[in-house]
Amino acid sequence: MVSVRDRVDFALARITRAQSKDDLLERMDEAAVAIDDAGQELEDVGAPERFDTDLSALVAALGQLAFDVQATADQIRQPGFSDLLAGTKGLSFESWDAVNQAFAALDAQGIEVAPLARH
Repeated sequence: MVSVRDRVDFALARITRAQSKDDLLERMDEAAVAIDDAGQELEDVGAPERFDTDLSALVAALGQLAFDVQATADQIRQPGFSDLLAGTKGLSFESWDAVNQAFAALDAQGIEVAPLARH
């Protein structure tokens, strides 16, 4: 669980260190894949039955976060949306909150995992 959290957090952190618009979009593409892969890994590994609900919520939230990051990158690439980032100081996704809520639920059940950091 901690490994999955760390991989997702690392992927999101890389986005913020982009040096150009093209670099940003590439890092968003890579983050979307990494986040989706992390969710798939969790789903494949599974968890003891008592964690099924929370694990399912986390897998769904990770899938949505991956989709949101990719969809945002795709939107920025569309003609007429290239200025979407002008003056932007950050991106916010409800799915990021859902991932952290799922981590908090698992933490409350004894699986020590920190929330995703703000980057």
